[in-house]
Amino acid sequence: MPSEFQRYRVLWPLVPAMAMVMIDFTIVSISATTIQHDLALSETAVQWLVTAYALSTAAFVALGGRLGDILGHKRIVVSGVILFAGASLMCGLVPDSGSIAVPWLVTFRVLQGVGAGLLIPSATVLVLDAFPPAERGKGLAVFFIVAGLFTAIGPVAGSYLTEFWTWRAIFWINVPVALFSLIEFSMAKLNDVKRPARVDWRGAFLIVAGMSLTVLGIQQSTEWGWGDPATIGSIVVGVLTLAAFVAVERKTEGPLIDVNAMIANRPFAVDNLLTFLVFGPWLAVFFFGSMYFQIAVGQEPTEAGFSILTMFYSFFVASRIGGGWMDKYGAKKPVSIGFLIGAIGMIVWAGELTELSRSETLIGMLLTGAGFGLVFSPLNTDALNRLPDAMRGQGSGIIQTFRNFGSALGMAIMGSIVAGATNLTGVNGPQDFANAMQTAFYVGAGMLALGYVATRILMPGGKQEGIE
Repeated sequence: MPSEFQRYRVLWPLVPAMAMVMIDFTIVSISATTIQHDLALSETAVQWLVTAYALSTAAFVALGGRLGDILGHKRIVVSGVILFAGASLMCGLVPDSGSIAVPWLVTFRVLQGVGAGLLIPSATVLVLDAFPPAERGKGLAVFFIVAGLFTAIGPVAGSYLTEFWTWRAIFWINVPVALFSLIEFSMAKLNDVKRPARVDWRGAFLIVAGMSLTVLGIQQSTEWGWGDPATIGSIVVGVLTLAAFVAVERKTEGPLIDVNAMIANRPFAVDNLLTFLVFGPWLAVFFFGSMYFQIAVGQEPTEAGFSILTMFYSFFVASRIGGGWMDKYGAKKPVSIGFLIGAIGMIVWAGELTELSRSETLIGMLLTGAGFGLVFSPLNTDALNRLPDAMRGQGSGIIQTFRNFGSALGMAIMGSIVAGATNLTGVNGPQDFANAMQTAFYVGAGMLALGYVATRILMPGGKQEGIE
């Protein structure tokens, strides 16, 4: 087993790699109004900048985990970093032409997501394998806290780059971060095991198609209309394709996602359901929270960046507490309390939105951040600890699939609520935007409340025994 210094030394190349991936979930949110104005994007188009990234990450992360098991997790992380950096560079080079801008940005945001999908599960496994079983909660907590710190920097960095230079720099900043990560990779000693096997390309196609069509129908509903055949058809075909994916995977040897093993491993399946629910409102909170401070409160991007950062103050503290509780009591205590606090926080936050004031939203933001912080690390650690070493790459990919599909679906649902009631340029007035956002936040609170109930009923209590 590596020494304590060597264990934490593993974080040096992995934190910047994970950080740039996590930053891109939030950094675009603070610059969305500026990008929309400069490129003359529609309300739905600007939401696709966030949704396309989350969706492609969700669609490819299971494949990334499987490839990590087969080819080695270090190789897959490095490949993901290179692809992500290249796509980031191209996002920043988008032409000003409105007709080209949307397909260009969406295409390279999708490629960013593919890169993220490759590196996220393998990075998590490399961290997990560096720590002994009794310290995995603490190790992953440190990893996610540090990566979360960079995520928190995202809105602030994005606001300064947007206001004082150009919004294109929010994508270009990933290039030097990627270079730093690659340099560190060349010097780090990582515990990396390859397990050659076949790749389930049929399963990969079905999951990509199913997720894409489902989210497409929901996201485009504000432009197509809920009664339009395109909306209904897209959702129905998407759901049926996902059902076909499950049926095919149950009969496939060496599947992309071992559905039979998930059904047999009930605690792991429950952890994934809870992951889907907690990440449902996560992206939308950042996206619309950032927009709220600019549209409803009237703040400049830099002010809005610091305003949305408030949520991370309690997140960091709660994340450290949650990791400690995980190691001492097991995952159920921090996860259930986190879901409850998060649901209460979003309800309080929603009630504060119509005041059109940053100070009035403080309590709701802090409670929401604390709720997320308590849930994230223990839930992820508990899920991975339910798996044998040989399945951790695939298992991490499964977890991240539920995580990012939840984010994409939640963003599409909450986004359709906001876009259907008003538009993101604020022409219907700050109050109209706040009212629409309030409804969306109540829906997000419902997702977290459902997570609390599911945790109390379905999640086993106590510490896991015999973790290897």
